Amino acid sequence: MSEIDPIVRTHEALRLAKQGTISSKEMLTRLASGKLVVPVAELPRIENNVITAWRPANVSRADGSQWLLAFTSEELAAAFSQSEPSYPLQMSMSTAAVLEMLPTTWGIVLNLRTEDMITWNAAGVAKFKKDFLT
Repeated sequence: MSEIDPIVRTHEALRLAKQGTISSKEMLTRLASGKLVVPVAELPRIENNVITAWRPANVSRADGSQWLLAFTSEELAAAFSQSEPSYPLQMSMSTAAVLEMLPTTWGIVLNLRTEDMITWNAAGVAKFKKDFLT
């Protein structure tokens, strides 16, 4: 049996948690070892194999909060990029790498405008990093 793609595993974990088939903790555990797809405006700047600058898809709310947009499916990310030409490319990255690059005051919206959408505020992201990635 071949290894399941980390993006597929992440997407399935989110769906199973929303259905109540697995616990939120199990979903977060799977998310920690999974991958996300982030739409970007252009190729990132990379120096010494480290991303030093990037322009990921993001939104802000009326309260001034900033939110990174990420997807748990390559198809969902591609559909977003098609509807939002400002973000024509997608990057597949480990969840840990995405969170490492995320400003501490930002939240994440997973799967914007889909039935699998969830929001994760900055405090929730910080707790996840502490509980699952340290």
